[in-house]
Parts: sequence; C-alpha cells; structure tokens
Amino acid sequence: MEARIESVRENPLLDRFEVEVTLEHEGESTPSEEDVVSRIAAENNLDEGNIEVNGIYTGFGSQTSRAELKIREEFDYDENLEEEAEDREEVGGVEETSEPETEDEEETEDEDASEADYEELVDNTISDAKDALEELEEPDYQAALEAEKDNKNRTTFTDWLENQTE
Repeated sequence: MEARIESVRENPLLDRFEVEVTLEHEGESTPSEEDVVSRIAAENNLDEGNIEVNGIYTGFGSQTSRAELKIREEFDYDENLEEEAEDREEVGGVEETSEPETEDEEETEDEDASEADYEELVDNTISDAKDALEELEEPDYQAALEAEKDNKNRTTFTDWLENQTE
C-alpha cells in the first residue's frame, strides 16, 4: 500500500489537522483503519494515538482509496498542500476569484469562517462538542446553537446550549 498526502487543512479551533490521503493498494483489498493509521504514523513520525480515521472511501472495483484523517499532533508537511487545498475549495460549484476585498467583505468572511467552525464543532459527539466549546476563550454559544439546529438538532445538546446562553 502506498499512501500520499493530498491536502492538509489546519483547524486551530479544534486543535487538529484535517488530512486527505490517497491510498494505492493494487492487488489488495481496501486497507483497514489500523493499516492506514500505522502507515501514516510511521511515514510522518507521529503517535498512532493522535490519528483518527474519519473514513476510507473506495469506488467499486477501484485499486485507489481516499482516506480522511484527523491528526491531533504537529507534523511536518509541504505547506503548498494547505494552499492548494484552499485554492481547490469551491463555493456553489464555482471557484472563487481573487478580487480585492472591502472591509465589509472581510468581516462577512470572518463571520462565515466562524459559523463554519461552529458547524464543524457541533458535528462531533455531544461530549466532544461541549469540551471544545468550554476550551474556547470566548465561546459563542448562540452561534453553536444555530449550527446545532441546522445540523443534527439533538435535543439534549440544544437544551444545554440554550442554558449556556442564559
């Protein structure tokens, strides 16, 4: 099995790196999560306990898979991977163009990034989401509540967030 890191996105809010890896496994079955973790840990000098496999995706009959990982440890990677991942991100199916931004657009982007961070935060288990919110210096419980209602809308977590906003 050959593993190649395709993109790295740093997520400072959750103190982790989100990594996409392409796995070439010609003549073999889809690699297990343990195989992927041990391979990435060995190649990048990481502790296996700090790597979480979010998913391994293989097309029918394909000898190539894509793995999504969450790494909670600093590691060396080609910084161009992060820039390329940002360049490839699309909004509404249309690539963004780099036009000069006004201050209002910058504030809107900051708010959008904040909303995206809270959406990702509430995408975790309830206990992980609570821990992540409590670790923030100034958590915006209202933004987290809105993200939760838009996302999973779990009653117990929604009630807890409403209590935090009071």
